[in-house]
Amino acid sequence: MKDRSELAAIDSTGMNAGSASTYFGHRTGRRYHRFPKVSAVIDVKKHVVLGVIIDRGPKPDDLEFHRLARQAYRRHPFDALLGDVGYDGEHHHRFLWEKLGVLGIIPPTRGRPAKSPLHRPPTFYRRFIADHWPLAIYGQRWQIECEFSMLKRLLDDNVRSRVSNAIDNEVMLRILTLNLMVVLLLSFSVF
Repeated sequence: MKDRSELAAIDSTGMNAGSASTYFGHRTGRRYHRFPKVSAVIDVKKHVVLGVIIDRGPKPDDLEFHRLARQAYRRHPFDALLGDVGYDGEHHHRFLWEKLGVLGIIPPTRGRPAKSPLHRPPTFYRRFIADHWPLAIYGQRWQIECEFSMLKRLLDDNVRSRVSNAIDNEVMLRILTLNLMVVLLLSFSVF
């Protein structure tokens, strides 16, 4: 890979921790339980996972944002980070720009809808993104959804382990395996 990537993307997804289907759980009255939640940053062009945090869900996406962005940036620097509206917040944009020198491309639409269609976000970074929205670049955010789809289709989304540490290790092993598969595929193809 190059010394620096142009574009990275951040998102999170849940893994299935039980062997029973959701339908079966609903039909038998089983209570909802916590599941492994994977938050990741990928290189958009190469589909290589740059950083990952495994936690338990359900919970908001942006709780690990700063730690995950810093982890990924240290492993492989990037110029811009794509994220969905779950990561919107002035403090996230400020962190990216002032601490890492990275442009955050996150829709500034979190919160209550404005009464006026001409309303602009009141804070500096969110207003800047709203005024200069890079629609073509943001269109590449689907790449991380594709990464999660590959993870679940090729390596399964059912976690077989039952102990917390073993669950984390199993999910991390799947992510490392997917990274190796992608790197091998890239080494055999011509770009």
